[in-house]
Amino acid sequence: MRMLGFFQLLELSALDQLFRLRPLEKPDSRIVIVGIDESDLKKVGKWPIPDTVLAQLLKKVQQQKPRAIGLDIYRDLPVEPGYGELVQVFESTPNLIGIQKVVGYGLNQTVAPSPLLSKLGKTSANDFPWDVDGKIRRGFLYLKGKEGKNVYSLGFKLAWLYLEEEGIQPKMKNEIQIQLGQAIFTPFETNDGGYVGASAQGYQILLNYRGPQQTFETVSLADVLENRIKPNLMRDRIVLIGSTAKSVKDYLLTPYSSNLVSIPQPMAGVEIHANMTSQIISAALEGRSLIKTLSEPLEWLWILGWSALGATLTCKWRDIDGVAKISFLRTGSRIVLFSGILIGSGYIAFVGNLWVPVFPALLTLIGATIVKTGYTLWENLKLSYKQIEEYSRTLEVKVEQRTQELQTKNEELDGTLQQLRAAQKQMIAQEKLASLGSLTAGIAHEIRNPLNFVTNFATISVDLAQELKEEIENQTENLEAEAVEYINEIFTDLTESVVEIEKQGKRIESILLGMMMHAQQETGKPELTALNSLLAESVQLAYQSFRANKETVEIMLKLQYDEPLGDFYIVPQDISKAVVNIINNACYTVNQKKKVLGDKFTPIIEIKAINLEDRAEIYIGDNGEGISQDIIDKIFNPFFTTKPPGEGTGLGLSITHEIIVGQHQGEIKVKSVLDSHTEFIIVLPRNALESQTVVR
Repeated sequence: MRMLGFFQLLELSALDQLFRLRPLEKPDSRIVIVGIDESDLKKVGKWPIPDTVLAQLLKKVQQQKPRAIGLDIYRDLPVEPGYGELVQVFESTPNLIGIQKVVGYGLNQTVAPSPLLSKLGKTSANDFPWDVDGKIRRGFLYLKGKEGKNVYSLGFKLAWLYLEEEGIQPKMKNEIQIQLGQAIFTPFETNDGGYVGASAQGYQILLNYRGPQQTFETVSLADVLENRIKPNLMRDRIVLIGSTAKSVKDYLLTPYSSNLVSIPQPMAGVEIHANMTSQIISAALEGRSLIKTLSEPLEWLWILGWSALGATLTCKWRDIDGVAKISFLRTGSRIVLFSGILIGSGYIAFVGNLWVPVFPALLTLIGATIVKTGYTLWENLKLSYKQIEEYSRTLEVKVEQRTQELQTKNEELDGTLQQLRAAQKQMIAQEKLASLGSLTAGIAHEIRNPLNFVTNFATISVDLAQELKEEIENQTENLEAEAVEYINEIFTDLTESVVEIEKQGKRIESILLGMMMHAQQETGKPELTALNSLLAESVQLAYQSFRANKETVEIMLKLQYDEPLGDFYIVPQDISKAVVNIINNACYTVNQKKKVLGDKFTPIIEIKAINLEDRAEIYIGDNGEGISQDIIDKIFNPFFTTKPPGEGTGLGLSITHEIIVGQHQGEIKVKSVLDSHTEFIIVLPRNALESQTVVR
């Protein structure tokens, strides 16, 4: 799997973590960066900066006598004004190195060097090889140009100029290695470290970054042009000039760009060139180690060594029967311990600039332990299987018999449990109906006595007020006209108030009568009932009761019953009450809609019953006002009603629900579209109460 590249991204991410975890190195004082930032672009007014500004900058830099100047800005075309002045500066600055783009990646095509600098042999490549995740972890010493000639990288050429004054020149140690002072460079190969099949064109080395962004001393373009830097800041140093402005987008991802949780922060290209230059110089002068990797045979030996160690981590012993026992806690602890040792070894090696593959070794360590544990468990399983085969020869018949006995007993217990649950539900439903009836009757009783008192005295008060008024009228001759008028006004208001009290008392009495209709505290007994007859009687009862009221309209009844529905073991008076309650509501809603729409509307109530062998489905639908979806879940709550005050108690549907669902173990569902129609669906079991009677 490693050779197929499955672990490459994980290995590169692990390398990034090692870079961020190792101690930071001190900044390299031999390099200064002149960064053209956003404030510089605002002052200059455009990008690329004009030739005249660039010429002034190079003059200011050259005045401080640096050893080398790296211009990380493309100048393949003039950027007027000031091209003539810039040409003169190029010709008079022998330690200036320009750039070109040698290799094009995707939309980033090659860019030619400055014609003048190319003629003077002062150009270099600013290319970097990109990894599969878009990060820069390698750099070129040189690469092949279009004509097959070697083009040195900017970092290598600047370091070469710097080291020339130290008397150090690059030379070939052998066919592939380059020696530069104390440093010996070995070219990157396609499978070095955690790489698999990476491009190895040109002469590449692994970048040994000094630290994250802004590691090198940096001044701005304005600082240099306006003489805000020390007079000898750049003397005898390497000066790199390039963009640090985000808008120019000369930024690349590096190992320091992101951690496990933050947003990636790229590094300016000029700063990556500074790292490359610093790496070459410090290796040549101070012997700073380059990042090395193991040879491929040693890498495989390293990985297989950890794999062999993992195979020994399984903690096991054998019992008296020879069965291997495994301690998963101890085995897991060993894996954690040696995984920590492996990761620590990889970190210590990287601090010494040796990159060893950590993730494949960790995977083989854990994998070998798991395989060894799994093999041991498999052996135990085979041994156990043999023992079970032996036991099964004598126990198979007994187990089968015992299983059958337990299954039979379980079925009996399950049946009993179902019967008990059904009986419990019926008892709860009956208790709810009884409690609701008691509550309703109690409320009605407590209110009726004072109500009768108020109503009676309101009637008497009307009569007395009339008599008093007649008596006063007989005495009008002895009273002033204004007093008589005032007294008449008082008697008029008094009479109207007392009449209103009497009216509202009668209204309360009608409400109490409605509540008493639902106050039945005892339910009937279950009995076999012909459902067809019961439905027909209930429909007629509800409809005729509705027609007996004033201000009612003609309603079209559509009846459709399966013949025959057969006999059902139910409490007939309770089922009748439930059906009547629903039909009453249907009559009310179509009547209200008819009052609003008049002749444009034909009230229809449709009732049908379907025989489904073990149950019946009863559909009661109307084309009335419908029910809002906001309240449809509340309609079965006690005392909830949508009717105006005085026209409903809110108990009918609550009691209906308890009768159908709680008492008879059925279902009741509602489908409604506002201003269109409503349909109640009752699912009534045929023998639910019969089975409960058996339990009793």
